[in-house]
Amino acid sequence: MTVRLYYNAADARARASSVWHAEWISKTGLKSRLWTEKAINEYLGAPLDAGPVKAWKSKDVEKAESTPIFKAWLEKRRARLIAKGKLPEDTYFS
Repeated sequence: MTVRLYYNAADARARASSVWHAEWISKTGLKSRLWTEKAINEYLGAPLDAGPVKAWKSKDVEKAESTPIFKAWLEKRRARLIAKGKLPEDTYFS
């Protein structure tokens, strides 16, 4: 019985995490997409309250990432990171 409760709790946490990540992107999530602090401030502005963390709506991030100016910025950032050996050449973000 205890084991079953543990697994149910773990499943509930995993489902809640999935739902949260479908709607929100944290600063860590943005950084994994090659965003910098300056780019976050410039293209997204201040974070919103998303429960216990500050985050940005996924739709707002996707909207910012789809603009030509952001795409140009990201390509330059990617090229700089590749030149410094901090990012493999075959790494692409959309």
